[in-house]
Amino acid sequence: MKRILLAVALVLAGCSGSSGDAPSGTQAAGYCAFGQTSSLFLIDQTTPYDDTDRAVITESIGTVVDQLGPGDRIVLATIGEHYTQSSRLINACKPGCPEGQQGALDSMMGGCSSMKALADERQFMGQLAQTLAPAVQGSASADHSAIMSTIAQWTQAPPGDQPFDHVYIFSDMLENSQAVPWSEFRSMEPDAAMVAAERFRYLPAVQGADVRIVGFGRSHNPGRPPLDPELDARLRGFWTDYFRAGGASVTFEGAIRN
Repeated sequence: MKRILLAVALVLAGCSGSSGDAPSGTQAAGYCAFGQTSSLFLIDQTTPYDDTDRAVITESIGTVVDQLGPGDRIVLATIGEHYTQSSRLINACKPGCPEGQQGALDSMMGGCSSMKALADERQFMGQLAQTLAPAVQGSASADHSAIMSTIAQWTQAPPGDQPFDHVYIFSDMLENSQAVPWSEFRSMEPDAAMVAAERFRYLPAVQGADVRIVGFGRSHNPGRPPLDPELDARLRGFWTDYFRAGGASVTFEGAIRN
């Protein structure tokens, strides 16, 4: 149900912007102290989205939010032409009271107020929808796509010094950065691409994390047709090695649905 509400809120939010973090009241409630996990969601802004992309990313974000427990942290950021252009959209902990701390008496004694938590959760969902709307509605084409360096930046120095348990990446994963341009990346063997990632210190810090990639498999050609099977397999092999080197396994999916 909450996933449906988020999807509706994203549509209603239109293209109105927002600053990025959760409302001050939500943060002041100290929900982060209750959290057990931290999730990173990276949204690639270097390739134009079509209606299918928009539907998939909305559904995927809704799934991630549904799975958050009280106090669990969610960080959403963009992938741009350079890692310094990555924008933080959200860095917040989901409001909610842990089991056993949900009554009025608990609140009077300094515990968690379920009524306040519910109000803060509604504010959290509204802020999330308002902030995400521009990213979900569309992106701009770009000359570069700094995927590796952006992943490294966010995972090597996570907000709150809390390593990510879950990493979700919505991207075609077609690296085209100044360090590793697409003209070279598309013909690199996985071992050679790994050498470049290590050279520039672009390896991710994802030890024990669950990494899930959505949007892989489409080319840069007009209409974004599927990648050639040989290229698909080679790039898939590199990204598998890349995340394995950082301590995580990776799956390539059509959408995040569970």
